[in-house]
Amino acid sequence: MRVRKILSLCAIALGVILIVAGSIGSTLRGGSEALQTARARRDEISAHQTARDKTVPSALKKAETALSGASTAQTAVEKAADAIAALDEKALSGVYDDEVIDDLIAAGAEDTAKKYILRLYKEQYDAALKAVHDEEDKLISAMDGRAAVLQAIGLTSDETPVEKTAAVDIDAPEGCRAAVEALSERAAAFEQMALSGQEAAQAAAQSAEDVKSRDSLPLWDRILLLIADDCIGVVFTGAVLLIIGLVALLCGPAFARAWKKYPIFSTAVALMALVVVQVYALGFRFDTAGDWFSYWLSNALNVLRSNSSVGMIALGMTLVIITGGIDLAVGSTLAGVATVVMVLMDVSPNGSLVGLGVIGLPNYLIAIGAGIVSGLVVGTLIGVGATKGRIPPFIITLGVMNIVRSVAQYFTKGFKVEVPREIQVIANAEIGGQMLLPIIYWLLLALIMYVISKHTAFGRHIYAVGSNERTSRLSGINVDRVKLGVYMLMGFIVAVAAIVQVARLRGVDVASAGSGYEMNAIAAVVVGGTSMAGGRGSIEGTVLGVLIIGIMNNLLVLLGIDAFLANAFTGAIIIAAVLMQRKGD
Repeated sequence: MRVRKILSLCAIALGVILIVAGSIGSTLRGGSEALQTARARRDEISAHQTARDKTVPSALKKAETALSGASTAQTAVEKAADAIAALDEKALSGVYDDEVIDDLIAAGAEDTAKKYILRLYKEQYDAALKAVHDEEDKLISAMDGRAAVLQAIGLTSDETPVEKTAAVDIDAPEGCRAAVEALSERAAAFEQMALSGQEAAQAAAQSAEDVKSRDSLPLWDRILLLIADDCIGVVFTGAVLLIIGLVALLCGPAFARAWKKYPIFSTAVALMALVVVQVYALGFRFDTAGDWFSYWLSNALNVLRSNSSVGMIALGMTLVIITGGIDLAVGSTLAGVATVVMVLMDVSPNGSLVGLGVIGLPNYLIAIGAGIVSGLVVGTLIGVGATKGRIPPFIITLGVMNIVRSVAQYFTKGFKVEVPREIQVIANAEIGGQMLLPIIYWLLLALIMYVISKHTAFGRHIYAVGSNERTSRLSGINVDRVKLGVYMLMGFIVAVAAIVQVARLRGVDVASAGSGYEMNAIAAVVVGGTSMAGGRGSIEGTVLGVLIIGIMNNLLVLLGIDAFLANAFTGAIIIAAVLMQRKGD
């Protein structure tokens, strides 16, 4: 007891300190000289870090490239000199082994022949000059890399820059010979120049390392930057600590009892913990608290909207599992209902109703009505199979899952359905600048299902059947009718989810639509505290379970977790949530 109070008071005190510090930090953003100095020093240290991690490796690589190619220019110049010597020997013999030149000499056109001969000399000089220029470019690049390192750490380069060799105008073979000899002397110096450049680059790298080792930001500057740049995060952290401290101090024992006794309470706490983690994952680097809250709210609405379809299906799955059943066909049923709706709404030449002249609002109403009826039909077939046919729910829904999707794919193969754009208003109409309708549908269905489960005779019969089916029969409850009603309700909810999804996306891919929804819905139901053995669970717990699964998936994206590990995290969160619920099954 004493330790709890001490820890609670420490959390409260630290929370208050952080809230005050964050508030002070927000006022310092305006123009504190100390803050500007701290930021300048931080930027300088960051530049030194960049120099060490990026600029230094680049400079060393450039120096290594210059050294490894130092002999290339010398080889090229020597090759050019040999070619010129060969031309000189041919000049002495008067035979160049060149058909054009030999013919010109034989014809007495010596002036024209000399021009051709001079061109041969110049070609060798140009090749040598290009090799020299290439190596000079490497040396210049190496020196530039070293200068970049020194500049990044606040020093200046004292090396004489490399100047590229100027081209010589060749007007006679003698001049070409002298120019190539000059290039040979220049190329001979490259290796030593490259060695010096590499040593200079290594010295610059060591200087950068020395500067980095001396870099340090004073503690006061770190605190100042933290409370100023991350003032929103500091205040948020303080508020979290303050709330935790107050709860632990004022109602710690009651909190522990509620944690053990009420699964929905532990689920709600787990959800709040995930929300806090998500807030930190989103970050706090915003100019104002309003910008931060707007960003957080937009992300939260995206999570709710993307999980609204699974959320709807999870509501029906809750009642199915409470009765002791299971429905593995919800994903395929969604695809089947979507197929019915899309085929009837199709405004392309293949459209069923369009071909009969039914367009506009009557078309949409008929398509939506047919979709709901088809969902009810699938639910009825499952319910009849599970009750009158005495087929285990797992088997009947597994069979229906394959049948419905296969039939849907069969009827949509070979042509593309064109859903009218106007239907998007059902799901995408904006309220206050946000597309909230899918969320509203989900919450409205949740409210209806809550009333059914808690305040109707049908709801009480669902719990009774799940708790003890034999006793329920003896008590006069029509068990088959209850189960049939639950599966029909499941079919209706899946139909609503399918219609909303078709409207939101203007169609779905029948082959993949709803894939995995059954497992996500079951996971949300279990995380929400519903017992797989039946007889226990709640709609409100399922809503919390959907939120937990949705936020967890969002966190995986924010934290950059590999997508292939998503299912592993889903399994872990299910196990952890069930353990936290402390069920006594």
